[in-house]
Amino acid sequence: MPQMSSYKLPCGSKSFYPEKLDYLTRKGNYILFAAYSSKNKKGYLISPKQKGVEIVVEGPPQDIVNLYESLGLEANEIKEANHVFTYKQAQSKEEFEQAFEKFVR
Repeated sequence: MPQMSSYKLPCGSKSFYPEKLDYLTRKGNYILFAAYSSKNKKGYLISPKQKGVEIVVEGPPQDIVNLYESLGLEANEIKEANHVFTYKQAQSKEEFEQAFEKFVR
């Protein structure tokens, strides 16, 4: 089982993601994954940073899923015995920001 990093959502719920994403972030990659809070019924796009995480977008869960799926970033998976953690990755800040440009007007 991979090591996990924890973070808190705005509602106070604690959640986890694979520590490998912290490693990739330290190496200069920009990472994004979707999260959901059953406490406040909101979806989030989360980006790990050098310290902590950034909530890039929050909103209705289906809107977050649709946005995540439509982003033109490289999709990746971290597999463990009974779970697959999916995330998207950009090699640069510019690539990361460009992925959102068509949604921000």
